Order: sequence, then structure tokens, then C-alpha cells
Amino acid sequence: MPFWSFSISGDLLSCYTLARKSRLLFLLLCFTIVGCQSSGNDHSDVELNLEIEPDPPSVGMATINIALRDSTQQLLTGAEVELEGTMSHPGMKPVHATAEETEPGHYSAEMEFTMGGDWIILVTSTLTDDRVVERQIRIPSVRSE
Repeated sequence: MPFWSFSISGDLLSCYTLARKSRLLFLLLCFTIVGCQSSGNDHSDVELNLEIEPDPPSVGMATINIALRDSTQQLLTGAEVELEGTMSHPGMKPVHATAEETEPGHYSAEMEFTMGGDWIILVTSTLTDDRVVERQIRIPSVRSE
């Protein structure tokens, strides 16, 4: 008998089994839909290079340098670049910075690593054609001096 059929005169165990299977099917459907959705801002034709000074990074102020290029390696000028730094574990307040274009296609920001450990920097770049490009950069083992 398919799992979705049931009898109104059936026993309580059949109703319980149906409810569990229906919930499982619903969760599976939700994960499939969410997992297949595109964030809309992948833009894999845009290359983002990130460098941090000092290298290796340590607790305190750091300079984040970013270069944006298109698929033909042309530098992308005029972008608005925002940075959000968080630690890889929950419970820490994010650190924010805005990068300024220091020369065509090159952007720089000062950001403070407030603790030692593993960090994630989310770089959100809004290009002049209104495309939004996001990249997550993992920064392992920021040193505590």
C-alpha cells in the first residue's frame, strides 16, 4: 500500500505512521527546493583576489586588498565593495568595513580581527551594471600575539 493512502477507520498507529511519513516527505521537499535555488549572485565570470596584510594575519588591524576582474581578466572599476568578518563559531558580533577603490579595479579596506582563530570574510561587491557578487573567504588561524 502506498504511504499516502490511509483508512479513516484505521487504527491510531496507521495515522501516526502517515503523519511521520508526511512530515518526512515535506522536509525532503523543502530541502530539495532550498538546496536547488540559486542565490542569484554567483557570477562565476567575476574573479575576486583577496590579500591580507600582515601575512599571516594576527589579532588587530589588517589591510584587506581586493582585485576584481571579469572573465577576460579586465579589471572591474567603480564597484562598491563591502566586507563582513565573522568567526567560524557562533556568538561573535560581525566586523564591517567598506573598501575604497585605490586604483582601477583594486579595492582596499581596514578591518580589525578582534580575536584569534578561524575567520570568514564575506565580500559583497556591487558592480556598475548592478550585478551583486558575493564571495566567502576563509581565513584560518588568525594569530593571537
